[in-house]
Amino acid sequence: MAQVNYSEQLKDFEEHYQYDAGYLHEFLQHSPSGYEKFANFQPLSQHRETLDTDTYWIAKLASMQVADCGHCVQLNVRMALEAGVDRKWVAATLSGGSNLPEHLKDIYDFSTSVASYQLVDPVLRERINKALDKAQLIELGVCIATVAIYPTIKRALGYTVTCSLVEITV
Repeated sequence: MAQVNYSEQLKDFEEHYQYDAGYLHEFLQHSPSGYEKFANFQPLSQHRETLDTDTYWIAKLASMQVADCGHCVQLNVRMALEAGVDRKWVAATLSGGSNLPEHLKDIYDFSTSVASYQLVDPVLRERINKALDKAQLIELGVCIATVAIYPTIKRALGYTVTCSLVEITV
């Protein structure tokens, strides 16, 4: 089995997304075996099989806003735009979700509630349960849960000390 060059992967990622992954380089340097486990986790954090693109990325962006206030949100904005999410939906998500269509506003509200460890409003829960099947709910839960690992590791290493303005550019 060929050995993966994680350092090269990180450099390619940084270049492609204009993102400083210094905290991940540090992770790799100081805990190579831990980083390898983290790298094996990453496909789960990117899993999308049953959700449509807009639902997935609105949920990811809404959840990321709960967990982070800058660079990770910016990275996910770039990824959402690259995936084809309309700029107006990205902008609406970053502005609190009020200008989203009803079904995406429900996804936004549901995602922020779950990511914030708040009880989901029963009326919203009912609408979400009608709109999504079990496989989609599971996928949505994975999407919401996995966004927090990145900013959490950054904060633990001292990389997140200030918030930054997020731009909707690629």
